[in-house]
Amino acid sequence: MRAMYGNPVAVAAEIGCQYRQGTDKIVSPRKFGIVCKALWPHKTAAHVAAIAKTSERVAARWLSGEHEPPGCVLAAILFEITER
Repeated sequence: MRAMYGNPVAVAAEIGCQYRQGTDKIVSPRKFGIVCKALWPHKTAAHVAAIAKTSERVAARWLSGEHEPPGCVLAAILFEITER
């Protein structure tokens, strides 16, 4: 589906600036994986998937650093940590 205002990369090129999508990071993906593996050393992806209510495959991608976890997942994990 196209955006209402056209291709954002083409629009940025027209106005003479560089368009970079996804440069904001909430937390480093590597640090996220390290902390989660310290909290749940066995079946880490399964624990994170259960907390985030998503599949184990998606959680494994977050843990590997391939994709950044959403803020709501970070909040859910912080809530889980403080419940202990």
